Amino acid sequence: MVMMTVTDALAELTLLEKRIDSARLGLDNNALITVLEIGKVPTGFRSRDEYQVKARAGLQRVDDLISRRRTIKRAIVLSNASTTVTIAGQEMTVAEAIEMKSFIAYYESVLNTMQSAFTRARREYDIAQAKVKERLDKLAMEVLGKNAASEKYQSLADSFLAREGVELLDPTNLAEEIARRQTFIEEFKSTCDRVLSISNARTTIEISD
Repeated sequence: MVMMTVTDALAELTLLEKRIDSARLGLDNNALITVLEIGKVPTGFRSRDEYQVKARAGLQRVDDLISRRRTIKRAIVLSNASTTVTIAGQEMTVAEAIEMKSFIAYYESVLNTMQSAFTRARREYDIAQAKVKERLDKLAMEVLGKNAASEKYQSLADSFLAREGVELLDPTNLAEEIARRQTFIEEFKSTCDRVLSISNARTTIEISD
């Protein structure tokens, strides 16, 4: 067994991918199977046995590289499922954090919808309020005239707004909810990679030789 950090394991995975691809390409061009005249030796080989040995060795090399990659990848996956990190104030496994990097797009989409809804409602509210104020002022002029005392105006306004005023129905406290979600998204996106890099550098896994 060999101990290595997740960072080193990830680096080896990248190297193995290149080696697997190179070894796979090496199996092409008559390296595994070829056509030749009876009794002849394949071009570039001293004997048929040498060709057979090299063909088997080439295939075994690819299989060994793939097996090594699978072993390392499995160890990383198991480690990610059990290692916890804290990102944007939330504790989660490394596996969850990696998934969240893709999943965060859903949070952003919902946030955009919330922001659009809030902006639209505020605009409609401001327009509606302005219309109510216009009607109130017109009524006050008709009922009280230009020199109406402020107490009378206020009484009229309170009565009018109670009947015909407008309000925002906001059961989710949308402004605060938007701010909370926006903070989480920004903190997660700005710190996730750094937290995962630190965790990978500190976490060790055991790989069979």
